[in-house]
Amino acid sequence: MGNIKRLQIVISLAMVIILCGCPKPDYEGTSLIPGPLEKGYDAVLEKKADRYDRQHLIFNCSGNGINNDVVVPVANISDRQLISDFLRNTDSWDFPAYSGKDVFDIIPDYQMTAGLYAGVGIAADAYRYAVLRDSGYPKADVDRAREFLKRDIDGLFVAVEITGVQGVIARGFCRTDIPTSYKTAVTTPLFDPEGNPLPAVKNNGTLRADNSVDGKFSNYVWTDSCSRDQYIGWATAFAAVWEAVREDDSIPKETKDRLQMYAKELGHSLMVKRTGGPGSNGKAFDLEIFDADGRTTYHGYINENNWDRIYLAWLPVKDGFYSMMALGIIAALDYCSEDPELDDYLYDELIAKRHLDNIVVSNVLGYNLNTITNYSATNMAFQGALLAGRYISDEKVREKVRYATIQHLYNTGISHTKPKEYSYSLYDFVYAANYSGASAFNKMKQAPDFDAVNRGINTLYQFKEPPYWDEAVTNCDDAEIASCECTLNDGTHVKVLGNVGRNGDLITDKPIPQSVRPPSNYHWRSNPYIPNGGGNGSCLLPGVDFRFAYWFGRFVK
Repeated sequence: MGNIKRLQIVISLAMVIILCGCPKPDYEGTSLIPGPLEKGYDAVLEKKADRYDRQHLIFNCSGNGINNDVVVPVANISDRQLISDFLRNTDSWDFPAYSGKDVFDIIPDYQMTAGLYAGVGIAADAYRYAVLRDSGYPKADVDRAREFLKRDIDGLFVAVEITGVQGVIARGFCRTDIPTSYKTAVTTPLFDPEGNPLPAVKNNGTLRADNSVDGKFSNYVWTDSCSRDQYIGWATAFAAVWEAVREDDSIPKETKDRLQMYAKELGHSLMVKRTGGPGSNGKAFDLEIFDADGRTTYHGYINENNWDRIYLAWLPVKDGFYSMMALGIIAALDYCSEDPELDDYLYDELIAKRHLDNIVVSNVLGYNLNTITNYSATNMAFQGALLAGRYISDEKVREKVRYATIQHLYNTGISHTKPKEYSYSLYDFVYAANYSGASAFNKMKQAPDFDAVNRGINTLYQFKEPPYWDEAVTNCDDAEIASCECTLNDGTHVKVLGNVGRNGDLITDKPIPQSVRPPSNYHWRSNPYIPNGGGNGSCLLPGVDFRFAYWFGRFVK
């Protein structure tokens, strides 16, 4: 094992040396997506982003302050038309003034927030605020964006404080004093009368009552067992907010101090070594997401010795997928907290001692499993690459993340499942940003891959116009499915592979173009090969996937 590890490190360093010869330190350019003061600015795309911003911030976030799906029944024709007319025919941010109605008058059901979508929604608002503030936008627009970001930060604090346990964050939450089906929901105590955690067998999320220290969230319910996909969303929020506000005097110091404190507590919780994980054989491991009931969350494992919830520490090959996530999450929390202990843990323990950076150079296994790929894993891998590539301060380590992004994520796939071909804007922009060498500590060192940037922009153009309802899409009818030949609604011809996707999903041999894809509340974690799907049209999808990709592209210089 020692020889294998040494050989792995030698190969890794050799690849990094080759790669490091590429960047040109004197590169000067624009953002990935140019703004109004930059060559190549696209005012039409920004107007579309503005419509998504207004839908998201006015309608989807009004109930809980941060991202969630909302329901407006198909039968409520006039209310749905009001939303559409407001978004498409005006530039207004004042819906009551336009309609004579409060948002709660037309939205009868707000759903539970969830860390991944809420977290990247907060990050989108942070990047958006920084872009508007630093690019000469009107003061009224900047002030409005700041107020939305303050609301986001308050929501981030709720997710931490409602659990009542230091270093623990909720999977999601929902107010019960707004229009919501959670008004009458039944919650489960954290413990039974004897002090045993409930439920007896840990699951992937149980509804809880407020557990905050001072009971200030009695009008909320929350879900525990924050899984790694939801957690990386919250981590993204902490880092993006801090990057946007760390030198901004208009954000109160007390707010900044709390933000850093919670980031530190979450990071320190991941540093703790715990016993009892599946396959651990009595050994203690860190990088487990801790829960309020004292247990590791159901999908809370990101240690490099873990493979899909099972410890296989005896394997000579370590998990590059979890290593990328761990580097990204810890880097994000370290960047936000500026905590010396967390900094030492990242650079001395995880990198210098355990070589997680070399592991990601050697592999990012597990995120791509051909037809049965879980695209949530693909999203987590790219999200980890975004955070590690942006918030790790060591340039040599970032070069390794850069190599892994290019070679193991974007341009590599089994059979037909290559992320480069998905037309997923977030993946295109993460790859382009890491390719360019841009980070929170420096601008681009070389030009990004403009082909990737253009692919990402084209996909954003193909998104449905807001309001974005979850209306059913059928590209392949029964006869086409039976013949294994299908012409999509845009005229594209694909072969139908059958019900061979994850969970028996019907999939095709080529990704479905964004313009005719079935709806999703977050496309970047959905299967791009599924031709048919959607709901009854009553759910107003938040468009947070569009917003996160667009404002990340506008923010990266």
